Amino acid sequence: MNRTRQSTVSLSSSSSSGLGRKRIRLRRRTKTDNILDSIFKVPYVKFGMMVFSIVLLCVDIYFRSTSGRVVKDSLRPPPHINDMMTPRDFAWHGRGVRRPQGKERYEHSDQYHHSDSMDDIGDKSANYRELRKIYDAKLPENDTKRMKDFAQSLRKNEYFPIMENEMTYDIHNCPLDPPPNYPFAWDVKEVLDNWPPDDTVPRKLIYQGLCVFDFETQHLRALSYRMAEVPFVVRDDPRVLRTTERWNQQGYLEQMIGVNDHRAEFSHSNHFMYWAAGGRKQQRRRPKDWKPPTEMIEMSYPDWLSHANITDESQLTPNVDHWYFRLIGCGYHREGRCDKNPSEYLFDELPFFQPKQNDLYMAEPDEQKGIHCRFGMKGVIAENHFDGTRNMVAIMGGERRYILSHPDQCENLCLYPKGHPSGRHSAVDWAHPDWDEFRHFRDARVNEVVLQAGDVLYLPTAWFHYIISLNLNFQCNTRSGVSNEYWPYIHDCGF
Repeated sequence: MNRTRQSTVSLSSSSSSGLGRKRIRLRRRTKTDNILDSIFKVPYVKFGMMVFSIVLLCVDIYFRSTSGRVVKDSLRPPPHINDMMTPRDFAWHGRGVRRPQGKERYEHSDQYHHSDSMDDIGDKSANYRELRKIYDAKLPENDTKRMKDFAQSLRKNEYFPIMENEMTYDIHNCPLDPPPNYPFAWDVKEVLDNWPPDDTVPRKLIYQGLCVFDFETQHLRALSYRMAEVPFVVRDDPRVLRTTERWNQQGYLEQMIGVNDHRAEFSHSNHFMYWAAGGRKQQRRRPKDWKPPTEMIEMSYPDWLSHANITDESQLTPNVDHWYFRLIGCGYHREGRCDKNPSEYLFDELPFFQPKQNDLYMAEPDEQKGIHCRFGMKGVIAENHFDGTRNMVAIMGGERRYILSHPDQCENLCLYPKGHPSGRHSAVDWAHPDWDEFRHFRDARVNEVVLQAGDVLYLPTAWFHYIISLNLNFQCNTRSGVSNEYWPYIHDCGF
């Protein structure tokens, strides 16, 4: 009999107990078996199967070890406050490790716990706690009148709408819902001729179209405009006033920020054009004669202040060196690793920008991209551009002039194209416009507003803004998600 055609074979199995034969049925080899054998003999297939097996093994080992660690850590009692990592060293968020809750992180200690603290982000260092303890005692938070009076003392100038009779609304008593054609806008040439960007001397009459809401008496109106996704200013929020008062105390910022180096920009003029190096593909698309308009550097706050705090006007002309200082608080963004030396105390200092539900300032807390603070010396100009997210901007000290444009003005603002190092920014020098080269720019419509200490500006997604520092100032902003109302204008513009 041909053995290859047998479907069964008999095998003898001897044992010490004298058991008899045991019959084992073997499956007949098929053509598929032969094909698979030939496939698995191919070197690349064998190597791939080996790599796949190793990956599966590693994944299995990881999940076994992780689940064990989480269970073990969940049973461990909360560590002593001095043994905890601060957000500067490690971000608890998203790590699968149990975070201390409520006042649990302080339950073994009588250390100071300020009212603006969050459980898992912010500055938990002893130095910051001691600093807040001193100034919280000096400046009690329940005295709103004192804080309002202090902020008002910082507002040295008054500004009034130059074309008040042309508008259908009073900017200080706006209706509950945004009126038609809000905010009112004018020809860009008319606005720039009235107040040239390089001139920081205040003008009493300006082309203001934005509504200004008092936080305590017009809060619902401000919320209505935020929900309608239009820009506005809210003034005298007690939480903003408290930070404003603290930041303007002599020596407070120096103690809070310290002497560590932070991001800064340097320019040989007062103009600061944003640029990004980009990847290899973008670098190949750069214009051949392009050069970085500014220099990215690192410097300490005392070093920046020594350059910025100048009283001699002859040293503050447009064509002299200028510096732009920056702080970044990461919070949950990129698990606390958005900057080399993050300033996590910003989440304690600006509680109104904390990532928690707040319909006015924080539309989508989960989409926050940290808190960014920029310190401008007199005359600094941030060129016209749009951002791809909602933006809340708070002024803690000094004054900044904002010139705004609706996203439907994108074509008229003559932007650098997508892929350019300064893409989404206007190619026009607004201080000295070339009306012949940029003919569409003459058709642009804009409005302006001067932000002062204690003011918060809401900029919806894709709204254009051009910023001028009228004196030494402190500005902080945060972003919270994207609205889609204005994207068609931006897409039609090539972005």
